[in-house]
Amino acid sequence: MWKDFFYFSKGERRAIVALTVIIILVQIGLWTADYWVPALPEKLTKMAAIQQELKIFRDTLSGQNSNESYGKTGLKYSGYPSSAKLTNFDPNTADSAEFVSLGLRPYIARNILKYRSKGGVFRKAEDFARVYGLTPEQFARMKPYIRIHSQDKNLSGSPVFSGLTDERTPFSAFDSETTSATSTSERSESVLPQNPAKVKPSGFTFMEINRADTAILQQLKGVGGITASRIVQYRNRLGGFYSINQLKEINGIYPDALARLQTLMKVDTTQIIRINVNKASLERLKSHPYLSFYQAKVIIELRKARSVIKNIDELAQFKEFSKADVERLKWYLAF
Repeated sequence: MWKDFFYFSKGERRAIVALTVIIILVQIGLWTADYWVPALPEKLTKMAAIQQELKIFRDTLSGQNSNESYGKTGLKYSGYPSSAKLTNFDPNTADSAEFVSLGLRPYIARNILKYRSKGGVFRKAEDFARVYGLTPEQFARMKPYIRIHSQDKNLSGSPVFSGLTDERTPFSAFDSETTSATSTSERSESVLPQNPAKVKPSGFTFMEINRADTAILQQLKGVGGITASRIVQYRNRLGGFYSINQLKEINGIYPDALARLQTLMKVDTTQIIRINVNKASLERLKSHPYLSFYQAKVIIELRKARSVIKNIDELAQFKEFSKADVERLKWYLAF
């Protein structure tokens, strides 16, 4: 009798095996949720962006213009995004992030930066209307907010921007041997001396690395968009630089570019954003490049045991924190 109860047909056995496999997979997914769930929204966002671009491309090919206007590139433009906020800006100093926040598409921001990298200068508001990809409607809407600061010229004829706000760090470094007959493209290539470690041109102004954006960093010869983005991204992860030598920790910077950065930049440590050790979560602590998971765990456990961590010397008592760790973490931890 009991044999009849535990007997399963071939189809039933297959169903049982399939159900068992599904249960195991679900359980594994629950165990590993901490690893793949946080990354899921970002992947979905990227997929949505790709699908949107594909839709625009298909509509462009099929000629489905409907009632929407197209820019000079043929890409569809249906007005300003809801997140756009028009504020005063200088097209000669604004970075790509600022242009996008004003409602411009990323490719238009890249066109502006490319124009500036080749020595282009916006001398009046109407010059901005010639940006490739910018529609007349966009320019008309942005024109009242364009603020072009006065420009002076040095002996070589290269522009020196003035009138920048506190959020901008002016930068000018010009080759004294450049003649007035030199073309604009040649002048842009000779902005920096060949050996910046030995020669500093007259009128040179240091760049402050903790406030320089990608557009300002790209004014250095040998520093392209990718290198500038890596510097800004690593600076954001750290909270700021306390030494120019920290640039050596960034992969992909060529030695000559690194030498220029180390020579032509200064550090304002008051701009560093510190982590409050007594309030930060485990995730926040371990996300810092100088803190490992085990070090972050020590901080959390010590905080539970003592309620408050008073200074970094309390962390130095644990083997997880070497003398070098304490020396560099003192710039980034607040108590």
